[in-house]
Amino acid sequence: MLRLEAIDALELGFQGSNHQKLPESVAARDRLLHLIGFESVKYEPALSSDIDTVVREAYPREIDGYTLAQSVDPDRRLVSFAFVGNPPFSDGSDVGWLTPELMVESLNAQLIASGHVYPCYYTGLPTDLRNKLTDLVNGARNCGSGIWSVDVTSSGAQVRNVMDLGHHAMWPKLYRRLIAFFSEGHTDISSFDSWIRQDPKRDDQLWIISHGELGNMHDVLTLVDKTIRLRVRPEDMVILPR
Repeated sequence: MLRLEAIDALELGFQGSNHQKLPESVAARDRLLHLIGFESVKYEPALSSDIDTVVREAYPREIDGYTLAQSVDPDRRLVSFAFVGNPPFSDGSDVGWLTPELMVESLNAQLIASGHVYPCYYTGLPTDLRNKLTDLVNGARNCGSGIWSVDVTSSGAQVRNVMDLGHHAMWPKLYRRLIAFFSEGHTDISSFDSWIRQDPKRDDQLWIISHGELGNMHDVLTLVDKTIRLRVRPEDMVILPR
């Protein structure tokens, strides 16, 4: 299993049937498979969903590729930059530092550049790679590409209940926190701020780049009249490990 470093796509089947705005979440999946080289992909629904999320068949069946990684996440997924083609390094070798020039060829960077995914930075990502990815984010946002034509992370999303979440494109980490909140039986978003403060694991600690200071998820949230938004753009935050 892989987790693609520094990016986060709209959820298509989170914890079963929960999803974010369609068709943008579908577009991210399809764009990734296209970049890899898979064509004529046929899907079928997962057992707990009526959305086509399971690949039934594709052509070709296999494509050469490689990953560059330096860590494994708590779910035992390789946190990596993924590439198509034959690796320029021997398998398992220590390649030293990944350069921004090579990084922009990764699937991660291509998805950022086309506006199909959000940035999501953690402390293990080197500053030069983060800065290059942020340049790509800004280019996609300025062109209104992909998710940036419908994103409500900064402008605000009206969320009256859990069903509203499926109609919005917002930073997936915030979306997942909201799903967890409603899954506990809450029916009104007005208590979300106090809820998130109660548990350090969900109130992520952040380095806010433009402010040059530490904060938490609740520090960058605004919730007024059932409309929630982030006061800081996703690429302006680095998530610290707990």
